[in-house]
Amino acid sequence: MRILWLGNPPWAPSGYGEQAALFLPRFQEQGHEVAVLCNWGMHGQASEWNGIPCYPCDGLWGQRNLPVYADRLRADLIVGLFDAWVVNPDVWPEGLKLGLWTPVDHDMVPPAVGKVLANERVTPVAMSRFGEQLMRDAGLEPLYVPHGVDTGVFRPMPEIRDEARDGLGLPRDAFVVGMVAANVSTMPCRKAFPEALQAFARFAETHEDAWLYMHTDFQPQGCGVNLNPVADWARCPQRIRYPDPASLQLGIPREVVACTYQAFDCLLHCSMGEGFGLAGLEANACGVPVITSDHSAMSELCGPGWLVGGQPFWDEHQKAGYIIPSIDGIVDALEDAYRGDRRRSVDAVAFAAQYDADTVADEYWKPVLAVLSGRERETVAA
Repeated sequence: MRILWLGNPPWAPSGYGEQAALFLPRFQEQGHEVAVLCNWGMHGQASEWNGIPCYPCDGLWGQRNLPVYADRLRADLIVGLFDAWVVNPDVWPEGLKLGLWTPVDHDMVPPAVGKVLANERVTPVAMSRFGEQLMRDAGLEPLYVPHGVDTGVFRPMPEIRDEARDGLGLPRDAFVVGMVAANVSTMPCRKAFPEALQAFARFAETHEDAWLYMHTDFQPQGCGVNLNPVADWARCPQRIRYPDPASLQLGIPREVVACTYQAFDCLLHCSMGEGFGLAGLEANACGVPVITSDHSAMSELCGPGWLVGGQPFWDEHQKAGYIIPSIDGIVDALEDAYRGDRRRSVDAVAFAAQYDADTVADEYWKPVLAVLSGRERETVAA
């Protein structure tokens, strides 16, 4: 088949870009011809990534360019990976359809998301069992493919633990709490940075060897939260480290991110909501147990780690509910993690193995592509 992928380019420093980089080559290995229509991150002219054509975005999340490049590729199938609410399928030409691999990160399918997924031109593909169930509750008939992880890259590497800590400016004998989260939202702050910093401050009061490494932009220039004032407000000790801002701008290779996980004793991943939560899966694959919110997809991706409850929160923008993670619950989980249990690391690696990208490509994508092509081959090719 000729498959047009609508989403972030495979070099993009995002979870969506990472998934494109994982699965587009695997689609090729399955015998398909693939191309990417970038909905973000590349303007002006076409390019290539590892021999895969990448077409430019149009500033409208691909809505204007989609029929043009679907026709140019003579696509048998269009697969999208993006947030559903950003598009309006009603403006697409008659006959154009796609399978939309999309998140649900609230406690119900938000109305704007449900409207797109219910459109006859869209076949929803859930990326979590949580999202799949909520789509079914909303009267939809979704397919299911989980996100994947390259377990050849994200794996335990205990031999580099000290070197990784040296590179991050962390003491070798510290108890290191890690966070890996994009700092791009404010109202609400979906990654719950204020709650995480308050919990760490309380935990650090009685643990002088506790350090926090936040793999994020601590002082974003656009959307996001300036984390230094939040840390001061939370009365955090001067035991927080961030990556070099220039390195974030230039792009940190996933191999380097995998090495960063080796410095952590646990990952703090208590978001208000996650459509999947790739950082938690990557940490598990590296043998790092995860503290995460008992909400949305996070509940099923915790593995052998710790689930933290919280208080419901209404997101007026999406007209659906999030959760505010419990600070007390995070502190309790940090205390348990501090006591240590080597078995959790072993179990974390075993848990993540079921999401290995090769497994996901063979056991989930192969049959889903067959179903999608059966539904859409005639109309998309036209």
